[in-house]
Amino acid sequence: MSQECTDNGDCESHCRLECSGIWGGIHNRDLDITAGKVMASIYSSACDGGKGGDIYYFGVCRDDRITRLAIADVIGHGQTVAQVSQFVYDSLRTHMCDLDSRTILGSVNELVSGRGLEAMTTAAVIAYHSEQGAASISYAGHPPILYSHVADKDWKFATPQDDNVQGAGALTNVPLAIAPDALYGNLNIPVASGDRLFVYTDGITEACTPEGDPFGHERLKDTLDANRDAPISQLKAAVVETLRQHTQAGLSHDDVTLIALEIS
Repeated sequence: MSQECTDNGDCESHCRLECSGIWGGIHNRDLDITAGKVMASIYSSACDGGKGGDIYYFGVCRDDRITRLAIADVIGHGQTVAQVSQFVYDSLRTHMCDLDSRTILGSVNELVSGRGLEAMTTAAVIAYHSEQGAASISYAGHPPILYSHVADKDWKFATPQDDNVQGAGALTNVPLAIAPDALYGNLNIPVASGDRLFVYTDGITEACTPEGDPFGHERLKDTLDANRDAPISQLKAAVVETLRQHTQAGLSHDDVTLIALEIS
């Protein structure tokens, strides 16, 4: 089955992707998704309009054996960077079903590097291989993903690593558009049914109180730990609400995107 549910108003509250299904966008969203053998709940909000610099993409490939998520954050925010984020989005779409996540980032980096530093973007690509029971994570200067195993439920950071890259002698794991020959590695995490991952942009961790105190990574982890038994849609909502309480002024400081994932 082949399905494309692109950013055109489809998927009002729940989107279901099967083999070769692709869905994503740069617009504001608050919905649940079933992508192959992964359940997801996404919240994305531009700071000054209906679309901004945050990008999200889901793809299901190879007879539902690989479910892939990409998230990206173009430098800047809001409508002023929407055109650049659309270009990065289109570039990701071209390569979402490449077998190796490192190749996806490398290929997209070559494309966006032609736009210069105006296209500088952090990104992360997660590929869940159901037959191997593993999630492969590749970073391009993006904040570290969190994960939890159903056996212990404590959330941990999947820290980017500079090894396992495709080649040597170039910059590794740097944001897109900094160096056209940059190389990207991957980090493999064993996952099973019930395990979870949490993906986000820096609009979460850099959100500040009126006094300038950032939300930070530890508050994010504490919020996830405090809601470890909640369904992923409630987990997502808890993070958004805690963030609003922290800023005391809504979420107008930056584009904000977060995605809670659970292996089914």
